[in-house]
Amino acid sequence: MVNYLSNIRRNFTVSVECIGAQGDGVANGPEGRFYIPFGAPGDQLSITPGKRRGDGREAAISTVIAASPDRIIPACRHFKTCGGCTLQHVATARIAAEKKAMLIRALARRGLNDVPVAETVTVAPETRRRARFAAHNGQTPAFGFRRRNSRFVMELAECPVTRPSILALAPALRELIANLPALGVSAEISVTDSVSGLDVLMAPSKQSEPSFAEREALADFTTLHDLARLSWDDGHGPEPIAARRDVTMRFGAATIALPPGAFLQPTAEGEAAIAGLVVSAIDGAARSRADLFSGCGALSFPLLAGGTVHAFEGDSGMVDAARRATYTTTGRTVTADVRDLARDPLTATELNRFDAVVFDPPRAGAAPQTRELADSSVPTAVAVSCNPATLSRDLRTLVDGGYRIESATPIDQFAWSPHIEVVVVLRR
Repeated sequence: MVNYLSNIRRNFTVSVECIGAQGDGVANGPEGRFYIPFGAPGDQLSITPGKRRGDGREAAISTVIAASPDRIIPACRHFKTCGGCTLQHVATARIAAEKKAMLIRALARRGLNDVPVAETVTVAPETRRRARFAAHNGQTPAFGFRRRNSRFVMELAECPVTRPSILALAPALRELIANLPALGVSAEISVTDSVSGLDVLMAPSKQSEPSFAEREALADFTTLHDLARLSWDDGHGPEPIAARRDVTMRFGAATIALPPGAFLQPTAEGEAAIAGLVVSAIDGAARSRADLFSGCGALSFPLLAGGTVHAFEGDSGMVDAARRATYTTTGRTVTADVRDLARDPLTATELNRFDAVVFDPPRAGAAPQTRELADSSVPTAVAVSCNPATLSRDLRTLVDGGYRIESATPIDQFAWSPHIEVVVVLRR
């Protein structure tokens, strides 16, 4: 045992080859693969091996022997401490190339080796329109984000990812939560920057309702800072404490009043890139369109300009929001049904009435739904996903069912993180 431990702790010299799915640098050394936090592709490093992970080991950088030409100075003082960003030390162009490569590798693992993959569409920093802050009201109060690989909260001083309008509210939130006993020791506070103003959702870690005095303080805070809405969610669903006006977003020609906690793409720029690719993929010949896992209609309403759209979504609140949409330039409306597509997917027969189908599932993917789609005769399908692994699995099902992949486009709207959005166009 002594010899074994001594062996795994001695340093190795390696060259970082790429970025892995968790944002670590990946290198192959004399004892196999290493996953190296804060390694940049092209770095030559002295590393200290650590615990096993998957098909390799984690490793810590002991010395940067020769820095990659793509290694840069991080943009934020919290880098390496904050759990949000893992790639601020890598140049933007290299991150884009690495994310394209991540997608290609994920597709190849499912035997999809000849997919035309476009260059990554990159969204700039300071565009994140929703931030989820963490609060700790214990012996040492803190307000900010979770620390890397920890539940502890890091006191926030800056965040170059998030919209300045959200960060401007942070000091006032820090002061407010220190005087809200109902939040308990630990809580999360989400802030969304909507068209009509900021929307705040407070979620204590344990079920707890604010007192009458706390409700008054929250209502006063909402008025003082001109928030659109402030809600409370103790695990039973969000309850608006103060709603001064609808929290609205514009999707295509429609204005949607979002329910508290509704799904929203993290950036408006990323959402526009996704919608543009989806709309351009579905030509005018596809008059009848289905939007599966539709949320509040971020893709449904842009698609409405070229034909009829029927949306399917499992969350009744988001379906109601889509049904109540107001329009400016179209005579048609999106029709929407509540349907849990994971448990009750549209059958091939139901799908056959559509000329095109778009699906944007959660990270777990759409395995039951894609099996039905593969058995259908729908001529055009467009997949949108934030998880290349489950996306590749679902694409394999569709290709085996007779579809061919026309294009795949990675979209990086998660600045300095390993996460990626992908739009894939398939035809029969």
